[in-house]
Amino acid sequence: MTLDIGVAERPKFGQAVSGDTYIIRNGGPTALIAVIDGLGGGEAAAEAARRAFDAIDTHHERPLQQIMNAAHQACMGSRGAVIGLLRLDFSAHQASYIGVGNIGLHVISQHSIKPLSKNGIVGYRMPSLMEQQSRYNPGDTFIMYSDGVSARFVNAPLMHEHLPPQPLADRILEAFGKTIDDVTVVVVKTAAY
Repeated sequence: MTLDIGVAERPKFGQAVSGDTYIIRNGGPTALIAVIDGLGGGEAAAEAARRAFDAIDTHHERPLQQIMNAAHQACMGSRGAVIGLLRLDFSAHQASYIGVGNIGLHVISQHSIKPLSKNGIVGYRMPSLMEQQSRYNPGDTFIMYSDGVSARFVNAPLMHEHLPPQPLADRILEAFGKTIDDVTVVVVKTAAY
């Protein structure tokens, strides 16, 4: 299934590397989107994010709870990370989400889709994982973001401008990205029929 994707990211002011990263694996009947935020900033945060990235990438076809557990094992001994995992099932029009820590997910849909992340740190203090499932409509847009983005963007006028994913991601980062933290915004628009 074709997804229209936009990504905007930048490191915390004064840092050369970002402790945030993301994964998009879109092939076959489902897609997996992940946003990873290594705790803190700089190289130690980036190392934690890389460990989580590698584990998620290796296990991306497994159930979400198994993917998150693999990331937890991989991050042990690092600073740890907060992670959001979103799987889109194109034939069932079903979105499944597991979040640990302060990764945000905002969905532009006629359905009321308001998944929440549970408090915890991947690699250090894993909560009991809760997978939330929701129906979505073709053409819906999913916006995943690290805590370097102020969630106030969801009520901003730009959300009514019907921007394509890349300009929307860029505008969210520009207007709502915090300079005191790493910033990642991933915008995924599903294909409309």
